[in-house]
Amino acid sequence: TSGSSQNDAIKRAHELLCRLEALCDAPSSSYASVIFALSISNRPSAAAVAEEVLNRMLSKLNSDQVLNAKDVSKAFSGCIAAYVKNHDAKNADKILYEMIKLYESDELGRDFVPEPRAFGTCIAAWSKYDPTAEKGNERSRRWVSSPRQRLHNADRAKSILVELERVARKEAAKNTNKYVLHATPYNIAILARVQTLETISPKTRWSNEGIILHAQSILDHMEFEMGVAADPYTYSILLNAWTKQSCPGNEKAADYAEELLRRRIEDVDISKIYSDDDPSAKTVDDVWPNVKHYSSVLKAHANCRSPAGARKALSLLSEMEKRFYDAKVISDEDDDADFHVDQKDAAKPDLVSYSIVIDAFAKQKQLPESSSVAFRLLRAMEE
Repeated sequence: TSGSSQNDAIKRAHELLCRLEALCDAPSSSYASVIFALSISNRPSAAAVAEEVLNRMLSKLNSDQVLNAKDVSKAFSGCIAAYVKNHDAKNADKILYEMIKLYESDELGRDFVPEPRAFGTCIAAWSKYDPTAEKGNERSRRWVSSPRQRLHNADRAKSILVELERVARKEAAKNTNKYVLHATPYNIAILARVQTLETISPKTRWSNEGIILHAQSILDHMEFEMGVAADPYTYSILLNAWTKQSCPGNEKAADYAEELLRRRIEDVDISKIYSDDDPSAKTVDDVWPNVKHYSSVLKAHANCRSPAGARKALSLLSEMEKRFYDAKVISDEDDDADFHVDQKDAAKPDLVSYSIVIDAFAKQKQLPESSSVAFRLLRAMEE
């Protein structure tokens, strides 16, 4: 469906809802459906119309009509999404807190529970909110230029995450297992915090380190206090942040990156000891840390441009090779009889991994082993 015909259909749906309201008590599902349609509309006025429809729906709380709690929850999520589509974090935030207020009032009973995606959508809106960006110019929204605005965005994202956790704890107290938190909202909050980093320099080195450690504390909180499992993207955000801070004179950033990587490696090793899962039941996507995680840390050590950094990178690459060699096969389907590579439950070094370490030693010609290491790695790449 083209954009214009889609908008016409959404406008028609809203008109039909208005006619239905004039004839009888429109069911709550009708309001939720129209709000969902408005949330995907390209019209700038769609979000305001969605809020108007939501308010008409909520006005029935004071009447004899019974609203379906799940429809109300979906309606709130749709209205938030409509404002987020317009990059309007402030109004999305306003609707979110109206939803939380209604939830805490228990007006709709225990069946009314805010959807986790509503919080995640609002956190995502704040992570890239820029009131100075030009309307309709997506390129101007890719990076928030003001450091103060980036800090405000990160703080708002974290405060919404706290509200999400509060709802999750309240639902857990009801002995319901329906409200499950995932890594996505935490990832967005971590990314928002990392985006407050300044360009690396001797003046910003220590403040940037504190910012990344603050972001990493969100990972600690989600795993150890909330019991929410991290995913590959969680680690990618933090490892990339440490890698960008690594430079000559700041080897500590590379060490922090490797420390974080080893945290995940240890988790994997422990889970293999206590897990009875069949390795062949895993898929390639289940295997992490993946090669990109390793490459981030290799790059962090290489960025130090020091003999110690080059040797640390080589040590990690050698460990990566050994782990892959010792790993169990998780897929041995012979899709191509002429060319077949077994998939294992460990990351395999790739061309990028080897190139990073070779380049690190090439820049340390004073090391006696430089040429032999480069030759050995070139041979390994060919195998």
